[in-house]
Amino acid sequence: MKAGVLGVVDGTFKVVDSFAETVTEDGHELERCLTIDRVFSLPSGEMAFEGRAAADAIANETATTIENGEIHVDERERTVTRYAEFVGIPGEFVVVDSGDGAFAFDFIGSETNSSIGRATVDLDEFVAAREGATPWKAGFYGPAETDVNGVFHGADLRDEMGDVLEDSALNQVGLSYEHDGDDVKMTATRSGYVELYRPSSFESADFLEYIRDEILPSLE
Repeated sequence: MKAGVLGVVDGTFKVVDSFAETVTEDGHELERCLTIDRVFSLPSGEMAFEGRAAADAIANETATTIENGEIHVDERERTVTRYAEFVGIPGEFVVVDSGDGAFAFDFIGSETNSSIGRATVDLDEFVAAREGATPWKAGFYGPAETDVNGVFHGADLRDEMGDVLEDSALNQVGLSYEHDGDDVKMTATRSGYVELYRPSSFESADFLEYIRDEILPSLE
């Protein structure tokens, strides 16, 4: 995994165990499952984990039928199953593959007697700490709802960034820069989504160490 939404652990744990359970909500029996597929070592020698989560939920849908020449529109309930993939470092943080998979934070937190909350990244601080980086994307917003906001894309936005940030703050950014000898191209949002495009050779272990080294110091 090289992209996902970051959740920070409040608590301590060393192991995450798989589980499967059935819960009853509003008269419906719903299945929930957390599966740890792999426990592996980081380049630094510490342990990490990778797995999947799935959870049933009841959704309302509109069903349209034609009967005896008349159109009928009804609301019906059906069971849908949410799915998420995740990687993490025990007692530190977890990354799920999308915002829709954030329910896995609750599953892991419940199983480990901890709490996992979606991270908020201070992108202004993150960019300021990397003076030599080349910004290729910048999303910004003003201090009030009526202020101008938007997203820039380009090969090199260093000139535009200075003007934008005088009266605005970043809510997403893409940077190219060198990190530990690697040519990194990445993007991150204030709401905790991080994605690495380069190096293409990076695996989950490399991604976790990148998050720890580069993103965690800039959390709000």
